Amino acid sequence: MGGGLFLTSNINPAQARQGADDKVPIDPELVTQLLRESHFDTARLSIREVNRLVTMLEQRLDFRFVRMEFGVPNIPPPPLVAEALHAAIDRGVHGQYPAFDGIPELKAAAARFIEAFFGLSVTPASIIPTCGAMQGGFVAQALAGNLRPSARTILFLDPTFPVSKLQTRFLGFTAEGIDLYDHRGDKLLATLAKRLAQGDVGGLLWSSPNNPAWVCLTEEELAGIARLCDEHDVLAIEDQAYMGMDFRTDYSQPFAEPYIPTVARHGRNWVMLPSASKAFSFPGPRTSFAVLSPHLLDREFDGLEPLCGTTRFGHAFAHGGLYVTTSGTSHIAQHGLAAMLEAASNGELDFVAHTRPYGERARRIKQLLLAHGFTLVYDNDLGEPVGDGFYITAAYPGFSGPELLLELLHYGISAITLKSAGSSREEGLRLCVSFVTPEQFAVLEHRLARFQEDHP
Repeated sequence: MGGGLFLTSNINPAQARQGADDKVPIDPELVTQLLRESHFDTARLSIREVNRLVTMLEQRLDFRFVRMEFGVPNIPPPPLVAEALHAAIDRGVHGQYPAFDGIPELKAAAARFIEAFFGLSVTPASIIPTCGAMQGGFVAQALAGNLRPSARTILFLDPTFPVSKLQTRFLGFTAEGIDLYDHRGDKLLATLAKRLAQGDVGGLLWSSPNNPAWVCLTEEELAGIARLCDEHDVLAIEDQAYMGMDFRTDYSQPFAEPYIPTVARHGRNWVMLPSASKAFSFPGPRTSFAVLSPHLLDREFDGLEPLCGTTRFGHAFAHGGLYVTTSGTSHIAQHGLAAMLEAASNGELDFVAHTRPYGERARRIKQLLLAHGFTLVYDNDLGEPVGDGFYITAAYPGFSGPELLLELLHYGISAITLKSAGSSREEGLRLCVSFVTPEQFAVLEHRLARFQEDHP
């Protein structure tokens, strides 16, 4: 899951200062003045607050930042999706409500896609189209916290997408976390087993590749998580926002190993949340789908009756969660997503290659950071270097996360703190590479060099 709202600017990139410019560092008094005007807490700047502050600075200075604060996709969707959308409009789909549990075309295409790239057989009944993985996560959390009266805690494998925990709070549940920086392999499973044994956890939520650490859970870890969730009757909520985007492994061939790792191949109590926004560069329509465990579809939970008017999990997800919030998702967009899923399963669309530029950008940005005194925070993935993907986590000696965030603003570089993503690491920042184009690499290099020069 991921997303953003305010990554906008009135600055014309062709006119904005791009090279070795005399506006770096920015006058500290100006940054202080804008912070004072905004009333933001500098120790707890959220993603949206950083975004707003940077936009204000750009407009005030006629100056373009290297923007890495928002995890927003920045690769156009495949051309075939426009054809599918136009065809749906020509058929008059835009004048019809969709079925709130999804149109048959998308449910069938998604079930086939899950088999093709995850090696998992599900029927279309397990596929529930949603308004993005965000809505899927919201409904999954709502059900997880009501499966058993005493289990109203959602446990996260941190760091995580900050809005997921805002959803937990909105639902009136308790959010807790286990940080992947200190817990991997057997240690992760031992810590998880001890926590779940307390009996108050209704759901376990994580992303892999992780947002923002970009570490990837192994099949052994996923098998252990599945076993523990089944043993303690906890709903495993797997955020697959970045499915296939661990560019260390090629998952582009349909119906062939290697398959994308998933808890769903190992357990019974799970909901998988793929995302069209990242893997298919299709964020605008807010359309994706949830995959419900076949074992859970007709399983009954008495705790769901007061909330959803039904005890059956599958019925509660579609009719109790999706129907009462949005009555389904965009009819036209479902046809566009179905077309991309079908093309990928047919081997006609290499959706992994389509997003590979993110990995290439991350590799170059990491090189620049390391060359100018920065370190990587989450740098180890069970003995292997963390892959190059959508996010980078970085620190600089002598700075806390909030201090580094504010100092980099003076050098035309934006990010968010790892702390805001639930990390236990106080020193680090999360940087998203999606809006850093190759044309900006020279700008970033110049600004990092100036930063290092001023902070030896």
